[in-house]
Amino acid sequence: MKKIIFIFTLLFALTGCSNYLDIEPKATRDAEKFFLAPRDYEQGLVAAYDLLQTSYLSVWIGEIASDNAMAGGESPTDTEGLHQINSMTHGGQNNELRSVWRWNYAGITRVNYLFENKNNINFTGKDVIYAQAHFLRAYYYFELVKFFGDVPLIIDKRLSLSEAANLKRTPAAQVYAQIETDLKAAAQTLPWTMTEKGRINKGMALSLLGKVQLYQSKHAEAAATLEQVIAQGTYNLFPDIKTLFLLENENNPESVFDIQYVGIQGGSFDCFNCLEGFVAPGFQGIRQYSGPIYSSGFSYNVPTKDLYDAFAANDPRREAAILDIEGC
Repeated sequence: MKKIIFIFTLLFALTGCSNYLDIEPKATRDAEKFFLAPRDYEQGLVAAYDLLQTSYLSVWIGEIASDNAMAGGESPTDTEGLHQINSMTHGGQNNELRSVWRWNYAGITRVNYLFENKNNINFTGKDVIYAQAHFLRAYYYFELVKFFGDVPLIIDKRLSLSEAANLKRTPAAQVYAQIETDLKAAAQTLPWTMTEKGRINKGMALSLLGKVQLYQSKHAEAAATLEQVIAQGTYNLFPDIKTLFLLENENNPESVFDIQYVGIQGGSFDCFNCLEGFVAPGFQGIRQYSGPIYSSGFSYNVPTKDLYDAFAANDPRREAAILDIEGC
């Protein structure tokens, strides 16, 4: 019996293996032969959008680095990089700043992958896809230049390992010039409104361009750019600042650019850029507190008394911006 089994197995191996080994797994796609149909370009664009969700970290760090907030957390070693930024003792090795660098360059790489394959095929709507890609690349580079000044400028291509290991920083002025070029290209093509919520439109592109110009002290240019947005009449002030940032008022007429999140926890503390839920409110919520409105959080980004005192006593923005736990 053992001999029969062995012979059967051997025959099966000799006659059947080639049929299986030569089959390419259906789930795999060659990165060098990916952009073959319009849907591939749309998928590539969605992947470039994906890194927008890491923007919460830029806001988080920015507040903690200022006089507006303290790092907070459970202890001085809870997300130690934030405490280093809070006390201005951080150096070149800081986990949170490293994440800002890595995540924004990941977004840039995905955009450049699109541009690298721009001329593969032509199809209706391709110009709008690439206009959005222009905006995304500008957005990611603007985040980087705000934090780091001179940064390596890579456009329209991915890098080999050897190239990535020998990058030089590009002067910030050249980075800003590329950001403006991308935003002007986006604004030239995009319509004022898009049918799908969260998609970049002309108002977003012009508004970011105006902000970029302000960061370079180009005040007259910024005024002219932003006047186009105001004159369009698409945006208006929301009537109640106290409810402006509630979930039901997302994407209201006062909002020029909302990054879209979903109400799920799609990651872990080992992968902050995988978090797809409302991560920032969770991090900044009150630790070990549960009430009729607020749930327990991680107590990061705690407002300072200086920030509270900066508001006039009757300023409605103070109550809307700063939660008084004693009054809960």
